[in-house]
Amino acid sequence: METGSATHAGERLGISQPAVSKLLKSFAESCGFALFSRSNGRLVPTREARLVAAEVELLISGTERVERVAAAVRNREWGQITIAAMPALATRFLPQALSPFLKAQPDLHLTLQSRASPRIAELIIGQQVDVGLSVLPFDHPDIDAEAILRFDFMCFLPADHPLASKEAIGVEDLRNEAFISLERDDCSLMTIDRAFQIRGVQKRNRIEVPMSETACSFVANGVGVSILPPFIGVDYAQNRIVRRPLIPKTSMDIWVLTSSRRPLSLAAQQLVDFIRTALRPFCQQ
Repeated sequence: METGSATHAGERLGISQPAVSKLLKSFAESCGFALFSRSNGRLVPTREARLVAAEVELLISGTERVERVAAAVRNREWGQITIAAMPALATRFLPQALSPFLKAQPDLHLTLQSRASPRIAELIIGQQVDVGLSVLPFDHPDIDAEAILRFDFMCFLPADHPLASKEAIGVEDLRNEAFISLERDDCSLMTIDRAFQIRGVQKRNRIEVPMSETACSFVANGVGVSILPPFIGVDYAQNRIVRRPLIPKTSMDIWVLTSSRRPLSLAAQQLVDFIRTALRPFCQQ
């Protein structure tokens, strides 16, 4: 599923292409349904195969976590923390924000995963990660949820854009602007679309991207405008991007998700406190 062909899969696994094909055939027969169809020379997974793969991912993730914990115990590396965060935080913000903390904690081992908010909840429930950072709170008996930040979305503009001279950007100002939008399954898209609907403005989506940082990069290169969280693109200079408050004010929360069945380690608690402090400058005023 990752490589798209039996040949490439064999290369990654260190076995021959016929061996991969034989394994696939045997597994499909044991499952009782087709796993792949062929399209333009590539193996395309069936819907049934994707369902099975999701469960396999859980199994592999759990196995890898056991291996990491065992290695930490064996090597006396007691600090092991796994964080799953939405891509808007995991891509650039968290690596920059957490670097000082990690430099001061040389024995702390961190695993950072970029996941969509619904998937983060699943990982917390399965106790496959220690801390989740999500825009959805999730009311579940196995999850403790704490809101640590309410932020206002900002309008991101190329520095030389005519609207950059305004102190705030109304949704009406964006009526005819080329808009860089997030994918339809992004949790923030509904909130942003609601702001346009309230003012009766139709977005002119030009580009759809999977991550906020990707949208920010397009804005920096003058391709269009976007509405993004304020902690996106923090290292872009003002001569490339300007951020302006959006009217009407449009807000979302960031939640820390932890397992209600397993207390956080002291190191994980310290890390959450550090994240909370790093996000404080972006708190809604």
